[in-house]
Amino acid sequence: MNTLSTPLSKEEKHAHNEIAAVLSIVPGLGHIYKGHYQMGLFLMFLGMPIAIFVGIISILGTAGLGLLFPIGCWAALAYDAYRKKDRRHHHHHLTSLWADDDDPQD
Repeated sequence: MNTLSTPLSKEEKHAHNEIAAVLSIVPGLGHIYKGHYQMGLFLMFLGMPIAIFVGIISILGTAGLGLLFPIGCWAALAYDAYRKKDRRHHHHHLTSLWADDDDPQD
């Protein structure tokens, strides 16, 4: 039985994970790339702005160490995007659908 989706190799999975981590330079974009749309949009428009706000507010009380909070959140988001399960459907080898056709078309 031929299917439209083919399982990804370890190298392909690793490459997709690395792309998601790099896309997390913009917080939430790596999650969107992996198919976690609601989480990605939440992080992009609400989660990271709140982390930046908390970091700015805490600068005064921590002698500048509060800036580490948004940087730590950003690094955690990149790691989370790397580790998330890929929800997208992959269609890398569509040509294999016709490879098993032995019947000539008349």
